[in-house]
Amino acid sequence: MREEFMKKFLLIFLTLFLIFGLAASLVFADKEKKADKKAGKKEAVEDVKEEKKVKVREMTLYHDNPEFQEFWTNMGIASGEDAGVLAIPVDLETNVYMTRIKVDLTTSRAPAVFKWWFGYPAYELVKADLLMDLSDVWDEVGHNFPVGVREALTIEGVTYAFPFVTSYWIWFYSKAVYNKFDLEPPETWDEFMDQLALFEKNGISGIGNTVGKSNWTSFIVPMEILIRLNVDAYLDLMAGKIHWTDPKVVEMMEIWKDLLDKGYFAPMDATYAVDQPRMLKEGSLAFAPYGDWFGGILQDQGLVPVEDYGVFVLPAINPEGENAIAFEISPLIVGKNSAEADLGVEWMKWYGTEHAAQILWEQRRFAPTVHISPEDIAKDDPILAEVIGMLDDYPRKLIRWWEATPVEIRTQSVDAFNTMLVEPDRYMELLESIEKVAKETWPNFGVDY
Repeated sequence: MREEFMKKFLLIFLTLFLIFGLAASLVFADKEKKADKKAGKKEAVEDVKEEKKVKVREMTLYHDNPEFQEFWTNMGIASGEDAGVLAIPVDLETNVYMTRIKVDLTTSRAPAVFKWWFGYPAYELVKADLLMDLSDVWDEVGHNFPVGVREALTIEGVTYAFPFVTSYWIWFYSKAVYNKFDLEPPETWDEFMDQLALFEKNGISGIGNTVGKSNWTSFIVPMEILIRLNVDAYLDLMAGKIHWTDPKVVEMMEIWKDLLDKGYFAPMDATYAVDQPRMLKEGSLAFAPYGDWFGGILQDQGLVPVEDYGVFVLPAINPEGENAIAFEISPLIVGKNSAEADLGVEWMKWYGTEHAAQILWEQRRFAPTVHISPEDIAKDDPILAEVIGMLDDYPRKLIRWWEATPVEIRTQSVDAFNTMLVEPDRYMELLESIEKVAKETWPNFGVDY
């Protein structure tokens, strides 16, 4: 069973290589909304009901991006005006969100539409028969999406989602910092380390990967280090073919510990949605490693592509770590047991329209459909166009840590990595804690661990 799933999963590497213009700007951060804006949006929702000549029906749309609430409200208003289906967004913090969704999906309280993660997080929901099969909707509106996306969002014959965003994982760098020292992005690991030492010597934080207010981000740096050490080791660890105490994984933690011990990280209370953009802008932070969706957050905070920030892919540490880049797909899904499931299906049909695509691009720099051209992307967001242009140089497209391994293992690793950020001396103890969960989990997927 698991081998068939993994074979299907590997097709994503090939199909996504054909997708042009899907890279975008997803963001996961902390809510900072003003009361007057909320009031205004509430009035706008009521206006849709008042002005619409036909009956406007309401449905729920759940997401874990509080800073996206205004965007989702605008999307909901537009769908109410265009299709008579008014999406009412509900935002929750990621940890609460994951638990709440899994519980609600088993009942009629399930959201009509919700944002999730592909790979293993979606696999467990498909196996539990909790997701609506959207194959018929794809038959109707699938021509609005790039070739290969449907296959990437299909598990065991069930096409369970539409894409919210596909994002590649890169390193954003501060133009203020690089202009100050007349530097270019590092092309080797040694150059990367030399630049970190220079920045630390001059009172500049090197890497923006912190605890902040969102603990999910802790996997980013270890993922990046292991990929640059040995791509096959990364794939094997995610697939349960090597152990968390394997020498390559231990080396990953030792390199990470060295970076932490040398003071190359931003203050651990710095948030990535507010503090880090400000620090990049003012030149007190050099690097922010995130998906290319982070460009949207930077622009929201007033940074200008090319002028204030650029991007690069972290150089390989060893030859075995070359030519690879991680990616994610963020899917939108209909809860099968939802009392509003039929409305969710109708909303998905609207989601494929040109109007929806324009809102996604103008407000979030998302381009999941073919309605936004490469020319539009290059004109409005040249850094995103640069990311798309560099993909040919990285033929090994790797599923991001968050989606590439079973949820139980991922959850334990993220918790352990948050501890690592503040107690790096405990790295072996933390690896052993993940290994314990891996030994309990992999047999459930038919893996002889």
